Amino acid sequence: MHGTLDIRRNSKLTSTIPVYQVRYEDLAGNSFMGSMNSDDLHELLYRKLAMDITDYELDRDYDRLIREGHITLPEIDLRENELAGAGLKYLPAGG
Repeated sequence: MHGTLDIRRNSKLTSTIPVYQVRYEDLAGNSFMGSMNSDDLHELLYRKLAMDITDYELDRDYDRLIREGHITLPEIDLRENELAGAGLKYLPAGG
């Protein structure tokens, strides 16, 4: 699947326990969503999803997410089974 990965912090920047909303949407409008803490998010990005980006790019984007509270990674190819296996819930287009 080809789509966009969007991650936003749902908690305040000053919160001691950050919560992140993760959404992957493919070109047809189907999406996978989930909420997770920073440890689970790190595990998702660095171990569970096979993204075709360099370690440098991932580190840079992850650091920006922690600092600013939001990142969007366009044009990412991910497999449905990876997303579902990582605990993200499938939402069909229009749902």
